[in-house]
Amino acid sequence: MSRQRAKRIQPLIQIAKNAVQEAMVYMGQLQQSIDTETQKKETLIEYQSEYQSGFKKKGLAGVKGLEIQQFESFMLQINDAMEKQSSQVMQLTAQLERARGIYIDLNQRLKSYEKLQERLVDQAIKIENTQLQKMLDEIGSQLHRMRHEQSN
Repeated sequence: MSRQRAKRIQPLIQIAKNAVQEAMVYMGQLQQSIDTETQKKETLIEYQSEYQSGFKKKGLAGVKGLEIQQFESFMLQINDAMEKQSSQVMQLTAQLERARGIYIDLNQRLKSYEKLQERLVDQAIKIENTQLQKMLDEIGSQLHRMRHEQSN
């Protein structure tokens, strides 16, 4: 009967394990999104640099006012896109930090359930051992009495 208490905790442990696993998967997805968005930002930075270099080379030969306006307009668009990417990366990073906190809480809960189950199993074993020892003592005592009665 004592081991039944330990078995009753098993569903809680399984639910906690599933929650921890889901949290890990979610964190992995967030990290992958952060990596993707960071790569997009780095691509924009490279593109901006290449575009500026190309415009400078073109500027040595002379450029018209309209071309300068188009360049400035395009650079503003690239800057806006980079700011949006930075914001996206920051939001995803904040989400990842919150997810880590949740993961830590869930993992601690899992460890607590496992520790409780272990303690209940240990208690059950101790009770079973005590009962077994009492039974063996009783059998030994009965054997001793039987031997003592036979010798008389």
